Parts: sequence; C-alpha cells; structure tokens
Amino acid sequence: MSPLLIAIILVIIGYKIYEFITSVPPNTPPCLPRLPIVGSYLHLLWGNYQFPHKTVRYYVDKLKSKLVTCYLGGIFCIVVNDYSTIKEVFLREDFDGRPIEVDVVKARALGKKLGIFFTESTFWHEQRNFALRHMRDFGFGRRQDKYESHMMEEITLLIDMLKEGPINDNEKTFLKKGYALFPDILFPYSGNSIWDIMFGNRFDRSEHEKLRNFCGAAMSFQRSNDTTGGAIFQRAFLKYFGNMFSYAGIIKANNRLRDFVGEHLVKQKATHSDDSDRGLTDRYFEEMKKQSAMTTFSDEQLLMILLDVMFPAISAMPSVVAHAIKLVMHHPDVLKRVQGEIDTVIGTGRHVTWDDRKNLPYTEATIREVMRYQTLTPFGVFHKALKDTTLCGYTIPKNTFIITNLAGMNEDPEFWGDPEKFRPERFLQGNGELGKDMTLPFGLGHRVCMGETFARYNIFSLFAGLMQNFNLSFVEGEPTRLEDTLPGLIVTPKETWIRMDPRD
Repeated sequence: MSPLLIAIILVIIGYKIYEFITSVPPNTPPCLPRLPIVGSYLHLLWGNYQFPHKTVRYYVDKLKSKLVTCYLGGIFCIVVNDYSTIKEVFLREDFDGRPIEVDVVKARALGKKLGIFFTESTFWHEQRNFALRHMRDFGFGRRQDKYESHMMEEITLLIDMLKEGPINDNEKTFLKKGYALFPDILFPYSGNSIWDIMFGNRFDRSEHEKLRNFCGAAMSFQRSNDTTGGAIFQRAFLKYFGNMFSYAGIIKANNRLRDFVGEHLVKQKATHSDDSDRGLTDRYFEEMKKQSAMTTFSDEQLLMILLDVMFPAISAMPSVVAHAIKLVMHHPDVLKRVQGEIDTVIGTGRHVTWDDRKNLPYTEATIREVMRYQTLTPFGVFHKALKDTTLCGYTIPKNTFIITNLAGMNEDPEFWGDPEKFRPERFLQGNGELGKDMTLPFGLGHRVCMGETFARYNIFSLFAGLMQNFNLSFVEGEPTRLEDTLPGLIVTPKETWIRMDPRD
C-alpha cells in the first residue's frame, strides 16, 4: 500500500472520529466533548471521579449555555442547569417520561415495567393516583392525628435511647451512652415512619435490628449506583463483569429489599379480610378483588409500589438529617440560633410536635438550606421527552433523556449570590417568616415526589427533636469534614460517631 493511500485513509479515519466527537442532532444545545463507546462520561469523570455532576459547571461556563448536550455512553441527554428551565421541565407533560428501557431499571423490577418511579402513561397515572389517594388516609401527604401520635412515640423512644444508651449487643453497634452513629441511629424511626403507613404496624425496639438491615440495604443500593454503577446504566453489557461495575452489588441490595418487603407482604395478605384496613396494602388487596383479569393491579405491582415509596424514606430521609447535624455543628452560630428558637417557642417541658413547625421558621429555614447546600440528588431523577418538542428554542427529539442538574442550580452564583455560604437566612423574608423554597428538592408538576409532605414533616421532627434535647460535638478520629460523603443515586454522609450530651 502506497504512503499516499495510507495517509488518505488516516485522514478519513481522523475526520470520521472528529465528526463523531463534534456532531449532534440539528438545533440542539452545545455538546460536551465525547468519545466512541464512553460518550462524554469519561470527561465528566476526569473532572471529578466521585461526583461527576460537579464537572458539568465547568462546561456550562465554557460553552456559555444553561443547556448542554451530553452523551452518556450512547445515550443522548440534555442537561438543564438553571432554575427557570428546570422548573419548566418539571411542569411540562412533554417531559414526564422516565428511562424505563434501561436494563438496570428493569432488573430491579423483576425484569418488568412495574412500580411508580419508572413507569409512564396510563399505567403510571392509575397506580400513582390510587396509591397516593389511599396513603393519605394513613398520614402520607395529609395530616392525620393517629399517625402523628405514632411518630411522636417514635421520637420519644429515639430521645430515650440516646439518653439511656443501648440495651443489647445489637444496639451497641450504633449506640453508646452519650454517643450515636449517624445516620444509623435514625434508621428505626425512618423505617417505622413509612412502614406504619404501608402495613399499619411498627417494629418495636426488640425488632429494630430488622429495620436497620432494611435501611442498610437501601443505603447499599444507593451507594452501589456510584460512578461505576453509572457505567452499567449506559452500557448493559458491563453487567457481565461481575461487580467490577457494581452490578452485583446493585442486584444484591435490591434483592435484600425485595425479599424483606415481599416476606411481610405475604404475611399481610394471609391475614387480610374484608374488614382489614391497616394500611395501603389492605386497600390494594381490596382493589385487586374488584378488578378484572386484565387489571394493572397485581401482587408484583404492589411489591414495587411499596419499594418505590419506602426506598427514599429509609435512605434519603436519614441522610438529610445526618447532613443537617454535621452542617450545624460546623456552623455553631446556626446551631445556637436553632436551639434558641426552640427554647423560646417550645421550652423544655414537652417535645417539639408537627404543629410547631409553622412557629419555628429559622429551624425550617435551616433544613431548607441543608437541602440546598448539600443537594441530595445532584441530577434528580432522569426525565424523558415523550414526543418531539422544544426547550428554550432548541429541538428535543422524542426519547431524549433530560437531566435536571439540581446541584448546579443550587450552586449557581447568579441565582443565589453566595451559594458557597451556609446561610439559612436566605429562606426568610424581612418579617422573619419563611419565603418560597426555590431549591426544588422534591421536584414539581406531575412527577413531584409523592412523599414531599411526609418527608418535610418527618425530617423536621427528627432534626428539631435532636436540637431541642442534645448538645452535639465531634469525636476525634471520626469522619467529621463536610466533604466526608459518598456518591451514588444520592449523596450520603459517611458513617460517623457523634457525642450527644443531654441539654437538660
């Protein structure tokens, strides 16, 4: 082969590679650099391997665009980075889709399209509306005296445990006299808070180890979906490499969750009668009796609904509170003001209740600032375009994945002014009352998190209860830095022992 021919071939190959790297569908946002097979993912990892979402800000500034195109492997995505456009994505039905065809998404749901998180269209509407309508009767998304009374009992138990110390060897793994391991100490409360609504019962203290294993499985699932797990999302063939890309860990954690809930679901159904009304499960069993053979209601679907609703409650909720504890410890002026507000409004004669939330604006503002400063779900839950549409003048083809960069939005200096500062006052108006929460931690629109009200009240209850009753201090040798976090579907705090001194 002549040198000229070789040169021509090399030029053609080089041009094709350049064309692949730079070409995008017409009238789409500027594109991050990409390579064959890995797409833009390698560039994101190169910028920050543990938290690749942090690299996006660099390209947003470099490309001078609030919308950028990004290829995750071969998956064409649009990343949205500013408040107004993220809000538009949340509110428009065009973007109500989910990545339901992704292999790992189907694997967690018995290889089918089940549950609420990753379903669409009529099936999703029917199942979500039924679940939410009936869970509200048990305290999910609507105030309910019986449920709130149960949660006050759980808070009282948690405070007593922290003051009195462990009563068995299992508790010694996360509780010592005057010390607690976070977020593990919060698992029993978090587990019971959602179990009560689903099954109509709670685990007592002697059974807390079961809840800790349940919540621990959820945390393992969250963390297995880190940057290596993200590769599985993009290229399904990587699952055949064992746990090199976290697939085995994802499936193992998912099976632990599914087996635990499934076992109790079988027992619940065996004791169900026409008069049973213990929680969502009994309402669902009754609906299954009414439906025809072609119904979308099934035992498998109920199992996945339970997992979809319980999963964030038992992992995200304790993570937020643990982040809050560490943040106020790093900002003692904030901690002192929170405790001062609680002392003034409530005192020490009784525990903080849910009715007190409206009277503790600075405490609530602190929680909001925690969720802004440490965005729990940096990229949110992926949306998908259900049809060919447009966004900010750009063409968005059908089935395009839309990534809402909530972390980027919450760190945007143009929007917040001083996002690097932990400043709860930003959520208060001039009269000291709460203003609008612009952080969108639960989304908006049809895909808004079903558990927003549930989560906000329970997070408040945990945080305010701990602030009212304990002075906190770090333990030498423990992971105490704010940077001591772990990646995954959500950003979770590293387990750390914290000294808890009763304030009374």
